[in-house]
Amino acid sequence: MRAQQLLLAGAGAAGVLTVVATVAAALGWWWLVVLAAMLLLGGILLVALDADRRVRALRTVVRAELAKVEAPAAPRPAPAGEDVVGAVRTLQAQYTGRLDRLQDTVEQALRSRDGRG
Repeated sequence: MRAQQLLLAGAGAAGVLTVVATVAAALGWWWLVVLAAMLLLGGILLVALDADRRVRALRTVVRAELAKVEAPAAPRPAPAGEDVVGAVRTLQAQYTGRLDRLQDTVEQALRSRDGRG
């Protein structure tokens, strides 16, 4: 609940500073416009620095947790030569089938063009 209250307070402060800057600009009080803008930008800088600090702290926690996780017991075996050859032959057959269908389509299109023209 504290984070939500802090968020509402920050939004309220930003709204008030925006209204103050707008009214001051309308009245020609440029020193007040600059003061409100600097306060608003200072608040944004503080929020950005806090977010960066939190991300850096979270990064170390995540790394520590990942270090605790056990490595897999046995590495995955490398694929056998027959598996690789089988995969290549399958891909070759699919590619050849696609080329055959493309050639049939092109020949059909040429025949229909010759029949029309």
